[in-house]
Amino acid sequence: MEDTEFSQQLQESISRKAEWYNTEELEKLLLQYRLIHSCVRNLYDMLTKRSLIESDPYRLDKHISDISLPDTSPFNDSDIHSEIGKRFSEYETMLDYICTYVRFAVDSLPIPKVKKLLDFCKVFEWEDVVISSSNPNAHGLAVTLNNARNGAPAVVQSMVNDSINKCAQASAEIKKILNELGIFQREIYKYEIRREIIMAPHFDSNAKQSQDAEFNEIKKHFPKVFPKRPFYSDLVNEICSEDIGPSKENNQEAVLKRLEIKAAGVQVKKKKTGPNTKELLMATVLSIGALAPTINQLHVKLNVNFDVLFEKKKTFFNILFSALKKAFHIAEKEKIIILPIKDAKTGGEKSQKLNVTDFMTDLSRKERIYSAIGSKGAEYQKIESSSEDAILSFVNKQISEAQSAFTIINALDAYFKDSVDTIQKAKIKGMQIELSALRNTIISVNKKRGDYISYKEEAEQMKKLGINENEG
Repeated sequence: MEDTEFSQQLQESISRKAEWYNTEELEKLLLQYRLIHSCVRNLYDMLTKRSLIESDPYRLDKHISDISLPDTSPFNDSDIHSEIGKRFSEYETMLDYICTYVRFAVDSLPIPKVKKLLDFCKVFEWEDVVISSSNPNAHGLAVTLNNARNGAPAVVQSMVNDSINKCAQASAEIKKILNELGIFQREIYKYEIRREIIMAPHFDSNAKQSQDAEFNEIKKHFPKVFPKRPFYSDLVNEICSEDIGPSKENNQEAVLKRLEIKAAGVQVKKKKTGPNTKELLMATVLSIGALAPTINQLHVKLNVNFDVLFEKKKTFFNILFSALKKAFHIAEKEKIIILPIKDAKTGGEKSQKLNVTDFMTDLSRKERIYSAIGSKGAEYQKIESSSEDAILSFVNKQISEAQSAFTIINALDAYFKDSVDTIQKAKIKGMQIELSALRNTIISVNKKRGDYISYKEEAEQMKKLGINENEG
């Protein structure tokens, strides 16, 4: 195979597979993480409520900027209560970070990050959550969950067993996707060295005389071209064997074979048809589900902050008065605040009357809808059965409402800090990290919607011009 022909096929194969990962496989990966996170959160809440593990009172205030691994070192069974409490809490918090902040795209998951995510899978070996497990965390969790089952109602026992099974299945799928992604990222790494070093004018063409010479020439230029990336000798050796090795043809064919897109064991052939517009639109709907974890975090913090804002002295009279109102079905006085909101375009400020109860109820509704979409539940199925126009209308409405919620919560963040005294201010939960995540997710959903609209308009224009996009 000629070098130019191989380079062209390599570029096309990598581009095609990257698109497949970004539009299909990595969406699937994110869904598996969300499934594990949902199960882990249910188990954590159940175990802390039953005092079987120690809860971490500061878990919601921790600032995380990158994926880190909870402790996996051995510990004594006498320390299970505290150690599993701490490690399981860190594990749930890290899952939340992965689901909310990690960008599931090929260019955001290089080899080191893929390796770290694979190591994260080993923190709790869900396929081996048994007392005899050699994994300290899996063993400790198995002991704790056995204690939870003892004397528990059938519904709790069922929830525990179902959660472990779902986590085991999702974990196996995550490992499979990550291992395959790691192989793909190795090929991307090699291709980028070809493109940025070997094909660059400064590369000495005489180095192509031997594998050792090419290796040394690549190594010489690598620090300047990729100053922040690790140099993997084994992958550079693969490049050299594919370029001038004795089994050059076989090695090149093996590379292209690894880059084939396969699903359910069957090679997916490149189609000449363009993407299905409804599938593009449903991918946008699915991305709305990514709003759920962040809305949940904001909901928790808003509850705390409103409690601080409206806190009353718990005198005997206030407690008695509240009890009498409940007994006689007298509605509590509506909690209304006048919220200063800045106009993003003009920079001016306007006042908005906010009914706190209505706003929080609506936030709960959004969280339920987004969670159902993210898990492809009944809400997702209902949307999928609708027409494209109805689905697009739904997407437009959700983006608009999410943007409105962001504006209000952003204003509330400042309002809480300005409206309580110095002593109470320490109790207020900051929300800027969650707001940043919410804004980024809205931008991502908006981009997917824009891609759909652009493609739809282009297809319709081509149709008017009498051009069939399937011809080729």
